[in-house]
Amino acid sequence: MDQIRERIDHALRFTPERIAPIIANVNFRPHFVKYGCFLYERESFNDDNKKVKTYTFVDLTKGEQRALFDQAHLAQLLGEKTGEEYDPDNLPLIPERVTNGGAFVFTLKDKSRFMYDGKNIARLNPALPKNAVVSPDKKKAVYEKDGDLYLLALPSMLETRLTEGGTADRGYGIRYQGSSGYIADRLAGIEKPTGIRWSPDSTKFFTYLLDFSQIPDYTLVQSVPEGGKAVRPVVHTYKYALPGDEHVAEAQFLMYDMATSEMKEIAVPKTNLSFGAPINDRLSMIEWSDEGNIAACYVMNRGCTKAEIYTIDTATLETKLLFTEESDTFLFFDHHHILNAGSPMQEDFSAKTFVISEKMGKLMWMSERDGQFDLFDYDLEDGKCRRLTDGDCCVRQMLHLDEEKHILYFSASGRETGVNIYQRYIYNVDLDSLEVKLMCYEKGDHNAFFAPEGAYFAASISSFDNAPAHRIFDITDGMAIGTLCTADVSRLEDMGFTYPIPFKAKGDDGVTDIYGVMYMPNQFDPTKKYPVTEYYYGGNQTTRAPQTFAETIDNLGFTPCFSAMNFITVVIDGRGTPLRGKAFHDYGYNNMGDCAGLKDHVAVIRQLCEKYPFIDPDRIGVWGHSGGGFATLHCLVDHPELYKVGVSTGGNHSQEIYSAEWSERYMGKFDRELWEAQNAEYNVDKLEGKLLLIHGELDDNVHPASTMRVVDALIKADKDFDMLIMPNLHHTMRHHDYYRRRVLEYFAKNL
Repeated sequence: MDQIRERIDHALRFTPERIAPIIANVNFRPHFVKYGCFLYERESFNDDNKKVKTYTFVDLTKGEQRALFDQAHLAQLLGEKTGEEYDPDNLPLIPERVTNGGAFVFTLKDKSRFMYDGKNIARLNPALPKNAVVSPDKKKAVYEKDGDLYLLALPSMLETRLTEGGTADRGYGIRYQGSSGYIADRLAGIEKPTGIRWSPDSTKFFTYLLDFSQIPDYTLVQSVPEGGKAVRPVVHTYKYALPGDEHVAEAQFLMYDMATSEMKEIAVPKTNLSFGAPINDRLSMIEWSDEGNIAACYVMNRGCTKAEIYTIDTATLETKLLFTEESDTFLFFDHHHILNAGSPMQEDFSAKTFVISEKMGKLMWMSERDGQFDLFDYDLEDGKCRRLTDGDCCVRQMLHLDEEKHILYFSASGRETGVNIYQRYIYNVDLDSLEVKLMCYEKGDHNAFFAPEGAYFAASISSFDNAPAHRIFDITDGMAIGTLCTADVSRLEDMGFTYPIPFKAKGDDGVTDIYGVMYMPNQFDPTKKYPVTEYYYGGNQTTRAPQTFAETIDNLGFTPCFSAMNFITVVIDGRGTPLRGKAFHDYGYNNMGDCAGLKDHVAVIRQLCEKYPFIDPDRIGVWGHSGGGFATLHCLVDHPELYKVGVSTGGNHSQEIYSAEWSERYMGKFDRELWEAQNAEYNVDKLEGKLLLIHGELDDNVHPASTMRVVDALIKADKDFDMLIMPNLHHTMRHHDYYRRRVLEYFAKNL
């Protein structure tokens, strides 16, 4: 036991938060602050091996890159202004702009704004409510309280109430209580941004009235509140729609006009939600044009098989149905968007779900109606549609639109031969000739950011087995202008970190190519035989095999720890997952019990066992969280001849008691017989291997009842199993060392 514990303590050195301090420049995001100039956070190590973050200013007009300011001086002045102490090597600043005079304007996490000119610092506005959304002109902000909206004038903080009659379950700009993390955030004092979308000129904003008042309650019991000092358990109640419920959350779009002080309803149908609210920190279902005279929105039906896209005259609020997007199975463009894009709160071009061009009279849209995600444009007057890309790749993001030259820039995967089919490359399409051009030839995933003025773009280029380099490119020909910095992962490599290796095998049908990676043991010896732990996610909305270095070290698991424990870890993306085309994805529709390609996973594991003599076919384990917990139980129950040990954590084992918003998208209209057939709890009599179930007692996404139903079935089937309920933990548990230790320990003892 002591030896296992020692191995685990050694392995836990490779958790994401322990890796972070010893690697530099893995993550990159430029902040465009004025023409030809941007800021980014450059990391390095000082003489004491402490990581130092420097706000670095790049001026392409002068060809220079330098530290923007004296960070020690700014930390001192900022501390005097706020009464807080700041580490000059790790300042928590959100850059906004650099004035023509060279002054730096920035925001803190509390939304207070400051200007620093190198000598003095001035506070531009005080701290704001956590959920406030500031207007583009920085002169006002709107926030929600108790279901109503309030306007703050800045910097005076003069408050005006904008709405009346809102409540916690029928309010303006509020978040749906059934969205993942609602109770967790409430207990932690975290507030998501209020659901509003400002016009470019700050004179209007879109919002919505969200109603979930008729949805029945869900209840969680907190057994150990207040650190164990309280005697009575605390009950937390929230609204949560289940599949087949009569009512789900619906929102009506509204617009507020500052000039008339009026809130008006937009004449479009109510919409089903995306990610807890129609305007949230992941995407917005309504967008303005750059000029602000035209806007557009989409409304989604229940089950997500139909979306109607409307244009809006923002002066008259006249609406027009531009087109309808439909599918016999499910629509995915909104989920697809957030797999690749930034937050709309960052105002990146790529954060827009769709793009409206007043100058061109077009709306740009992504759809997989023809089999792959392609780009389309719609004429705003007559609704005529053109397909802009040729269906030979999966378009991932819209990155920049040059309205003068009629060129749209985008990223896509699967178009180039001889490279990873999941990694993004940068292209442009001439909107007159429809010619598509590759912009950058360097191998690897390209995470690109285009300057608003369109003269250049920055890109972070990485792969699962190669740390990133961050470069600047000329937009005209895609040629590299220079390298800003490269990642430093030498300290991690010195610890014995090993990179995963890719593989391709045939799926269960013997035809379809299935891709994945193997994380190898840190002390690999090809003459030995090793146990395998498959890290599995069984949800249909994402992939799990890493494509970038950042994903390799932290793809929602702690897979590098398994390598340090001398396990081989396999990660596979089977049929039923996205980014491989509509038919590949639709394999999972009404087929959730296959866990996004369980038959493919089994076929691939068997091929790997045959190919690699260092894999021990009698020691195959599997683990996963949430949809991966669901998949883990299926692996043990459906294929006990292969999977001998499993750790299922936070599993949504019973689809009929999981979120209507998510489950009905992938399973269609609720049919109890069909839905119950997807659940492994009804087949636990087939369990042969070792099983550990873990669940957070305060999981507001996947209710603990989902695991307790499995427990009940296992007891009735007279099956042995292990279980851990973690008090005060929510759906996300991967950050907790005790949780990680128990997962690693279970495989060390039983595999």
